[in-house]
Amino acid sequence: MKIQSVRIKNFRTLKDVTIPFDSVTTFIGPNGAGKSTVLRAIDWYFNGKPGSLTEKDCSFGATDESIEVQITFTDITDRDREELGKYAPTGVTTFTAWKRRSPDGTESLSANSKSYTPFNAIRGKGSAADKKSAYNELRTSDPSLGLPAWTSVDAANQAMTTWEAGHTNQLVEAPELLQTNFFGFNSGGKMSGLFDFVLVTADLRASEESLDGKSSIIGRILERSVDRAAADEAIAQIVEESRAKQQKVYEEKFKAQLESMTTQLNEVVTSYSPGRAITVAPAEVQLKAPRTTFDVAVLDGTTETAVERQGHGFQRTLLISALQLLAQSGSASAEGVICLAIEEPELYQHPIQAQTFAKVLRSLAEDASKRIQVTYATHSPYFLEARHFDQVRRLTRSVDETPVVTVHFATVADVKTKLNGVMNADAVVRGLDGIVANQLAVALFSHRAFIVEGVTESSVFYGIGDKTAVGSLEAAGVSIVPAGGKTLILLAHAILTSMGIPAFALFDADCGFEMRARANGKSQDKIDNERRGHVAANRAALRYFGRTEEDFPSTIVAQEVAIFEDHLESFLSAQWSEWITACDNVEVSAGITLAKNQTAYRSATLKAEGTVPAMLLQILAKAEGK
Repeated sequence: MKIQSVRIKNFRTLKDVTIPFDSVTTFIGPNGAGKSTVLRAIDWYFNGKPGSLTEKDCSFGATDESIEVQITFTDITDRDREELGKYAPTGVTTFTAWKRRSPDGTESLSANSKSYTPFNAIRGKGSAADKKSAYNELRTSDPSLGLPAWTSVDAANQAMTTWEAGHTNQLVEAPELLQTNFFGFNSGGKMSGLFDFVLVTADLRASEESLDGKSSIIGRILERSVDRAAADEAIAQIVEESRAKQQKVYEEKFKAQLESMTTQLNEVVTSYSPGRAITVAPAEVQLKAPRTTFDVAVLDGTTETAVERQGHGFQRTLLISALQLLAQSGSASAEGVICLAIEEPELYQHPIQAQTFAKVLRSLAEDASKRIQVTYATHSPYFLEARHFDQVRRLTRSVDETPVVTVHFATVADVKTKLNGVMNADAVVRGLDGIVANQLAVALFSHRAFIVEGVTESSVFYGIGDKTAVGSLEAAGVSIVPAGGKTLILLAHAILTSMGIPAFALFDADCGFEMRARANGKSQDKIDNERRGHVAANRAALRYFGRTEEDFPSTIVAQEVAIFEDHLESFLSAQWSEWITACDNVEVSAGITLAKNQTAYRSATLKAEGTVPAMLLQILAKAEGK
């Protein structure tokens, strides 16, 4: 059983959001957008203690509304069905349960706190005959429900539960008399062993999580990895033997003394209250066998030190290592699914360690036999990959008086639809691995994206931005994405805009290709093939951006796209001769040919005298959304 989707209502910054989950789900977005809030809401659902939320956790003061977290699970196994019983009957592919904090502070967790209104009349009937009559009446009046013929009360309940599981968007709060509190759901009852949610927050202390406790990460590893039963049994026997010996010592050392004291005391008591007596004897020895516990310490060379005396980086590494081991030991123990939730997994991590951790956890999550889900709230591109853009959830927050958080996400199907008629479905899938992963990953964090063909274009435009003010584009939240080719520009644009990121594109029409091809001695057959390739790519790009198709379009700056009729270098040669001079000077000083070299292009752009061509400034303004 794994999380399929989560709906969060009235919790802190999240008024009402619904989020789909994958094997790896990555939350990104600016500070304050609600990434960590999502993880903490889910943690409250699974691990929250009664009273852990207060009115202050209500969204923007909405204390008259309930805080609610709804989680829908999928991949239900036979064991899950056995434990969940009537809540996950045969035929149901998902299971949904709600946790709610009411305005009066009471909390409940229920698998049937929501229902389909027409079914309530059936469930509320007192006898089987009345239920049957109401069921058949609804089945006849609304055949679109697809309810099977009546056979029994249990079968009817299963049919209604099955329908509700597939139509949670049509459910409303069920009448109170029909709701059942799902006791034990998150405290050792029905969900125990089926699903375990472990949250590592940014402020989590390694010293606390390395203690051998029931809720700590180390404690959970030990519970799954170490069999304490034999040791606990042996210790209990030792304690019992010690108790018996201590009782015997009491008898031997105190019996005579206490008997004498009793006799003397009773002589006095009888004189005041005839007919009654007291006795003084050794008390029954009470000894409780201690729980087997373990300590974690750090060996630094030959010196043993406490975890809290280590640096932040090492402590975070210990947490990450323990979390990885917890996942692996959990899968090895044949228990249910473990969901590892990590806030800022890159915190205090060397980049190489961060990359390693990201790869290891992804490999665990993608191995179906491991039964592991992973979710992050991160600011690091190391923890998302361009090819897995569909697993990224991008949160943004409006600037309204009462801010609204929006969750942006896109599926591969969404991108294929955007590219329909421009790029076939197979080419889309192949193109995902062709995108420059690091560049697109960075762009997913940006406010706006500027997509170009290659790194030389990005170098020139970053250089122009720096001529105005160093880091001006980065400060404006603009990321320049070298896609690696004209066709991949369209793919990158479709992905980024599907994720809610405004994007501007620039491509070369390459009208001067033939002259360069002839100068390089290419045959006419090769030139003709090259022409067909340029024409097809140009027409596809124009079709995608909604422009009139032609073989070789002219130079233009439009709302979503700019076009060089040939390419950047030919434009610069004609419009900014000082740039060519600066580029030649860079080559002379370096002593080598630096054609198409991104460092040389950026350096030349910064050093070039003269006026930056108006078209280039216009393109940058469009990229910045001006």
